[in-house]
Amino acid sequence: MTLHILPVECLFGLHRPWLSLYGNRLQVPSAALEKETELALIQQSIPNELMVIILGFLEPYALGKAALVCRQWRILSEQHPRLWEHACNEALSLSIPDRGERQKLMATKYRFSWKRMFIHHPHLRFDGLYAARNTYVRTGVVEFTNHKPVHLVSYFRYYRFLPDGTFLYRTSPYVVSKVAKSMAQLPFPVLCAGSGSAAGQCAAVRLPRNRGPGGPGGGKEWQAADKDGAAVLWGHYVVKGNKVHCTLVYPNSTSTELHCHLAMWSTHPGASNRLAIESIITRDRELGSTAELVPQQEPNTDEGAPSVKSHTRGLAPCVFVPWEQVHTSPLNKLSHEMDFMIV
Repeated sequence: MTLHILPVECLFGLHRPWLSLYGNRLQVPSAALEKETELALIQQSIPNELMVIILGFLEPYALGKAALVCRQWRILSEQHPRLWEHACNEALSLSIPDRGERQKLMATKYRFSWKRMFIHHPHLRFDGLYAARNTYVRTGVVEFTNHKPVHLVSYFRYYRFLPDGTFLYRTSPYVVSKVAKSMAQLPFPVLCAGSGSAAGQCAAVRLPRNRGPGGPGGGKEWQAADKDGAAVLWGHYVVKGNKVHCTLVYPNSTSTELHCHLAMWSTHPGASNRLAIESIITRDRELGSTAELVPQQEPNTDEGAPSVKSHTRGLAPCVFVPWEQVHTSPLNKLSHEMDFMIV
């Protein structure tokens, strides 16, 4: 006597197509049977040893972008920690000057990973400038009318930091695309130790050209905005943890100093794209006294002193803008065209 077992769908009158997949085993092809992927021409022409040397000349964030190009470059950037060690030495040379202390911090806090240390440890970026957009309302003059006009005034604060401890500072009503050219040029000679990306970050930057006929930063208006290159001030800064203390002496003066206290933070890990302006203090010293350019360890910023003035306006956070995005940044839009705040 033969016993026949009917399927479930026959017993209950239901159709379940996925029940036919039970008991079927899928064969996973082995690595030997897989077809070898064809390498690109640049991968066939340049050996891995030479490619590692080429990647060593890139800036840290350019190295991260190169690791996203293909699998081979990502493996090279991961298997050669010297690339990220060089990036950490450039970014943290001021905040952690002792090389042995940097290695100890990398081993204890970041689990022996230079890349993880570069991503999560706060540091300044040198491949662009920080811009803060400030606005305030000013009443106009009433002339033969019952309405009082109100004007929305916008101006910007710009910071550019260099690896040797100097920074450029400028306040301007112009947007970032019109000021980037003056901030890219150095008003003083700078000598940076090392080679590769460190020497490039201390030199004058060649900005990308905006080929659009009506785009921001083009034409005679941009050239006229950059003629006042003398408006770019420079000074020195020190880094302690996530705090940045900047000091400069105004030109044609030996007693007026500007002290800026900033705090670094990021919108996502590894970005290092924000600077919160905690305070801006102007100090007037007696004429003829020597003004120290290098910020002191604990500067005397007593706001009650008659020679100290604390600024309460214009403390909007700074947004980092890379050099390749100076023409496409949202900060180039006018006040009435921006429908959101960049913080």
